Amino acid sequence: MKKVLIIFSVFSVLVLNAQDTHFSQFYNSPLTLNPALTGLTKGTARFGAIYRNQWFSGVDNGFANSPFQTASAFVDAPINLKANAVRNDAVGVGAFFLYDRSGAGSFSTFQGQASGSYIKGLGRDGNHQLSVGVQVGYTQTRLVQTDLRFTSQFDNNNQYTGNPAAFVLKPNVGYVNLNIGLLYYGKHTENLSMYVGGAFFNATAPKYNIEANNSKQELYFRGNAQLGLDVSFGKFHILPSALFMQQAKADQLNTGLGLGYDFKEDITMTLGVYNRANNITNKYHQLDAIIPYAGFEVKRFKLGVSYDVTVSKFKDAGNVNGALEISMIYVFIGKVYTENRMLFNPRF
Repeated sequence: MKKVLIIFSVFSVLVLNAQDTHFSQFYNSPLTLNPALTGLTKGTARFGAIYRNQWFSGVDNGFANSPFQTASAFVDAPINLKANAVRNDAVGVGAFFLYDRSGAGSFSTFQGQASGSYIKGLGRDGNHQLSVGVQVGYTQTRLVQTDLRFTSQFDNNNQYTGNPAAFVLKPNVGYVNLNIGLLYYGKHTENLSMYVGGAFFNATAPKYNIEANNSKQELYFRGNAQLGLDVSFGKFHILPSALFMQQAKADQLNTGLGLGYDFKEDITMTLGVYNRANNITNKYHQLDAIIPYAGFEVKRFKLGVSYDVTVSKFKDAGNVNGALEISMIYVFIGKVYTENRMLFNPRF
């Protein structure tokens, strides 16, 4: 089973031209979701991390060496430019780092991005914000070709021959990329707020190829659009959200509903159920996973846990039944921070 997963993961890289990494808890990884979310936080600085472990039950070598793992960490902060009784403007600065490994380490990607945004307060009452963001960074891929097996290395009896592969792959490939994003967030009434935004990744169309003997190819653009509401009834919150992504001919739609409850101003809980569907714009569309989620926030520290319950045909591939994600976010508030300089931001 491990060999099959390794070949599948590298085949995906070759065919899909390294489709970008993303998380089921996209709402708890703001800088990988949209550069315009940089600095959009109620505090002096925000620190976060998220970890995803996929298909760990489908192999015999344990949770720590599962075929697909992704970890990311970020930090960002708003720098207030203008603050008055009703409206704030700010510049958001931040950075994130991401490490992804496929095929139990046979193919890995490291990415570092610097992120910035301009957040403009709008409206007479200051209850609307428009943010534009940009990211620039470097991506490095690493490939261990000796871990891979190709059809040309098997004889007619399906026995592995050990002969070299018919082509050579580069062990390390790197490129610079650029991402841009836009986000609107508004509080329309005391009980209703919403956000809507979009982002465009790989905007400079960087060129690379892990095949040593072929010319470089452009990395596919990836676009996304996100939408969410916060409908409150006293201490209760109804939180519907949606995220659509497309890269080349592949697309994905994430939708779901969260229910939040405020025990106190700084102690909250959110429970939700989300789903992910793939290729909704073509004939290969299918529901991929149902994703239950639980989030807890205590005194500016937030912990989120979700599990992808696979419902597509992948569930029949040798006990391959999902992915676990754990996220943590902490918002720091400095001594000189005052409430009139506080940005308000979407509740996910």
